[in-house]
This record gives sequence, structure tokens and C-alpha cells, in this order.
Amino acid sequence: MQAYLVTNGTILTMDPSQPQVEAFGVIGEWIVSAGSLAEVEAALPRGAGRLDLAGATCLPGFNEAHNHMLNFGFVLGQVNCRYPAVRSIEEIVARFAERAEGTPPGSWIRGRGYDDNKLTEHRHPTRWDLDRASTAHPLVLVHSSGHMLVANSLALQLAGVSRETPDPPGGHIVRDEHGDPTGLLQENAMELIERVIPAPTLEDMVEALRRCNDAYVAAGITSSQDAGLDDPQQVEAFQRAVQRGLLRLRTSIMLRHQLLPHLLGLGIKQGFGNHHLRIGPVKLFADGSLIGRTAAVSRPFLADPRSDNCGITIWSQEELDELVWQAHAAGFQVATHAIGDRAIEMVLDAYERALARLPRPDHRHRIEHGGVLRPDLIERIARLGVLVVSQPIFIAEYGDGFIRHLGLERIQLTYPFRSLLDAGIRLVFSTDCPVSAYQPLRCIQAAVQERTASGRSYALEEAITVEEALPLYTVNGAYASFEEHCKGMLRPGMLADFVVLERDPRRVDPEELAEIRVLRTVIGGETVYEA
Repeated sequence: MQAYLVTNGTILTMDPSQPQVEAFGVIGEWIVSAGSLAEVEAALPRGAGRLDLAGATCLPGFNEAHNHMLNFGFVLGQVNCRYPAVRSIEEIVARFAERAEGTPPGSWIRGRGYDDNKLTEHRHPTRWDLDRASTAHPLVLVHSSGHMLVANSLALQLAGVSRETPDPPGGHIVRDEHGDPTGLLQENAMELIERVIPAPTLEDMVEALRRCNDAYVAAGITSSQDAGLDDPQQVEAFQRAVQRGLLRLRTSIMLRHQLLPHLLGLGIKQGFGNHHLRIGPVKLFADGSLIGRTAAVSRPFLADPRSDNCGITIWSQEELDELVWQAHAAGFQVATHAIGDRAIEMVLDAYERALARLPRPDHRHRIEHGGVLRPDLIERIARLGVLVVSQPIFIAEYGDGFIRHLGLERIQLTYPFRSLLDAGIRLVFSTDCPVSAYQPLRCIQAAVQERTASGRSYALEEAITVEEALPLYTVNGAYASFEEHCKGMLRPGMLADFVVLERDPRRVDPEELAEIRVLRTVIGGETVYEA
């Protein structure tokens, strides 16, 4: 069993009782001591090794509390249509055409990442645009939000989507002035296409998790909370990836509500598993995306083709109440995607009703994203003890679109970090990768700067400091998954999961935060990445 001490650098523990130490000691996968160099040396066996930080900064590993690991792994092999790699529909068409040249006819080609707000044309691509890339391949392009997609004519034909196809519940098929589908399918309507795309094999999924793992550990991430599996084979893929040593990240998996009966039938509760892979909350969706203008808001979006567009709710209030109740009554934490203020209000209503029926003092129910807020909603979140798992990186990547479609008044409380902290709410940071870039330091930079991709100021009064942001990516991430007893701090009794940064993020200009190099990532005392 390995034993070593870590010293000769800036060690930020995130432990309020001892924020900074001279050294800490590791035996096996656990931290056994932290304090002065003499104290740590005395706590370790003779002949223990030494990890010399050489002046670098060490802190607990980042906990990515809301992301989509399988999706990200698959996206790495798809047609990249993210800005700034792609700036126009013409470039999208060119990228798909290039991929089609080397792909057998009839094979599906998938892409992801476009943002209509950043395209030169300021609109969504259509099926006719994608048809110019290929009519011999079914093509699918997923929006950067992940809440809508564009399909070419062949893909629509294979899915049986035509002008006679009705909108599914919680979804919308966008149509032209003649009633024909344009190829843009929003929210639950995406399933019309997704159900006919050949499913990835188990080995495909294991390989996707390997790709995700390798990217994350290089960014200093040591724990990940996957935001919603809906198929038993996906769960098996995680197990295989861990067993083969391909998934080193400590992973908590949220399971979609449709898997809850299977869990209950087996007697499985939240927390089942171990420090490497465990069952997390039940995941629900209440609305769509903000950048895609399908989030359920109380006032219509601005600069939208539909002047009355207030987004989409996935469930009625009664249906949402029942889904929350089922998970709550079964003892699960509930994590509900809610971005618009109308959806957030629905979720709070559902949580409050479930808690009234069956009080649970430490429920830790979560709102995933919590985008468009109001003072009354912030007060309710605080009173109910609900966690908000937010994504500051959205401001840097999509903030210009938020301003365009919400206006300056509403963005003041759209992803309002300072207001949430001042209200005493447990705020947790994440990236929602692959919706946004996965690097935690870029996310922290966004929370500190409150600046959009164009350089425009966002809601400057909601900015927080680096010192405030770091615990939101470490301590609070662990709290969000009921793992604060073993993660999030560098102190005795905690898992030896830590990251070594080239520079101290508290001491650099905010402009340089995202450029700080990750020198080393350690999980369970073992180095899993070294620059």
C-alpha cells in the first residue's frame, strides 16, 4: 500500500477549519493527515514517498455535478458544429458533405453543437440545407443545447415524420408556411428520429466512456455526476468501463424516472454501489432549453418567430407532482431539469407538495440549471432547502443569445450566483457537457467575469470571487451527491482525490483563469493524468 506526503506548494484544502496547510499525507486511497510538514511526516510510516509540488497549487479534485458522459464520449466522434469551428449554415453543410464522402451510403451521420444565435444566418438549419450535404445518408444535427435537432429529408422519411405527424406530448415539430416539417424537432419530438437511429453497442458505450474519462481527468475532474441514464444497457456500460479500468472517475449516475420501478423491484436505493460507481438521484425534466427558447417562461421570448412563445413544459403540473412523489416516497433525491421561471415554479410546487405529504429534513432535492429566476422563487428555494446545480459557462458561451431573447431586465436574475449565495442557497457548479465546454476553470472564470462571448457585460452584480467559486466545484459538488463525508476537502478521512494546478487561481488575473494548466490529477492516491 503506497504512502506519501504532498508538500512544497500552495495547498488549498477547502476545509473551513484549516483552509491552507503545509502538507498532507496519503496512505492507500485515503488522506490520513494534514497540517505542518512535521505533523504529516510523523503520521506516515518510515520510508514514505514525497510528491513535490515545486511551487504549484493543489486543491481537491473538481466534482462535475451535472454532465452527460456517454453523450460527450459519442460527440467526440461526431461532426463538430460548435462555434467558433462553425460560423454559418454553409460551413455546416460543408462539414457534413465532407463526412458523407467517406461514409457508406445509407449510414447515419450525426453532428452536434450549432447555435442558431451564433450562425451568420441567425436561424436554424433546415432539412433542405442538410439535403445539400447528402441525400444518400440520413443526417442528424443536434443543437448545442441538446434539446432540439435538425434532420434531413431521408432521416425524416425513415422516421415516418410528415406533415400529417402530430406534435407528441412535450414536443414540437416545426413546420413551414405550408405545414411541412422543416426538419427541426424540439424536445420530445426528437424521439421520433432518435428511435430509428441504430442504437450503439455496449462496446461503443464503453469506448465513449473511456474518451470522456480521459478528457475529464486532463481537466482536473475526479468525480462526475451523470445527468440521466434511461436504459439498463447504459448502466451496464458504466459497470464494464469501471471493471476494465477505463473509467477512473468516481461516478454517480442519475436514473430517469422510467427506471424507478426496476430499482424498487430490486430493492435498490440511492447510494447503492461504492466510491467508484453508485446510484444517484432520480432525474426528471420539466422544460426545455433557454438558448433554444423551449424553456418554460412566464413572459414570451423576444426576437422569436412566434411572438407568443413561452417555451414548452414536458409535463402537466399533476403529472409532475406524481413523478416527484413517486421518487420522493421511495426515498430518492429528485433532480429536476428546470430552466424557465414557469418550470422552476412548477418544480417547487411539486417538491413542496411531496414534502408536505412526507417530510424529509435532509432531502437535498435539486433544481438542475435554475436559469430564469425571480425574487419569489429564490425565497422559496431557500425556504425549501433545495439545491441549485448551475452552469456559469452558459453565460460565456450563450449569454449573447440570452440577452437577445430575454432582454436586459430578465437576465439580471438569469443564473444569478450572488443572489443565490446571499439567500443561503446551496449552489453547485457544473458545465452540462457536452452542452458547453467541460473544463472547470473555464466555468469558474465565467462566474467571476460575467461576460459573454462577444465581450459584453452580463449581470455584473451577480459575479462572485474565485474564493467563493472553488468550493462550489468541490465541497458543494460532494454535498449534492451525499458524499461530503469522503469528498470535497483535503483533510484526514477523505479520499485522496486532488488536482495540481500550475498557478494559484486566486492569484491570477481573471482573464488568465481558463489558461491555468492542470499538471496532475490524482484519484484514490494514484496519478491518473500528468501533463
